[in-house]
Amino acid sequence: MSETANAHIFQTDTDGFDPDKASDQLRQQARDQHLAGDAAAAIQTLTQAIQEDPGNPRVAMDMIQVLLDIGQAQSALELFEKLPSAATQSEMGECLNGQLTFARLASRTEGMDVLSQKLEENPEDAKARFDLSVCLIAAHAYDEAMSHLFVLQADDPDFEQGAPRELILTVINFLSPNNPKLAQKYRQKLNNLLN
Repeated sequence: MSETANAHIFQTDTDGFDPDKASDQLRQQARDQHLAGDAAAAIQTLTQAIQEDPGNPRVAMDMIQVLLDIGQAQSALELFEKLPSAATQSEMGECLNGQLTFARLASRTEGMDVLSQKLEENPEDAKARFDLSVCLIAAHAYDEAMSHLFVLQADDPDFEQGAPRELILTVINFLSPNNPKLAQKYRQKLNNLLN
């Protein structure tokens, strides 16, 4: 999983950013560190920002994003659950909640390696293909995940009572706020498949 897979979130979440505020300056420094691939430094910088301004939920949300990007979903969830409801209901909060949901769902599967092997051995294994797509979404590998979902939608649209279509729509809605071009690409592909 790429540590910078959600760079678009860091680059677009500038609401309420005050360049004169020390915690926001630290947030920017942490974002730069994370986007450069130095998650450990970003975590240290965000920890300092949280200590300086514990009432700024955006610092905590940045920390949650970094934790998710490095595969620390449980730590991210614990911090997310401490956020005020206004933060969890914000656009960034909803995006983080979506990522946490996919991380939880992926943790209930056999894992990406096992599922990839199963699919290699039996390309018709719809459950393995579906579960692999969930793991790939959790890992921010959207193109690969959607490719599997579109195969399922074309070959077995009634799998698990239409689960492929539902998951495709969920991913489209999940991506729309921060990556509208990608969401539109998938929406068009789904429309073409359904028509």
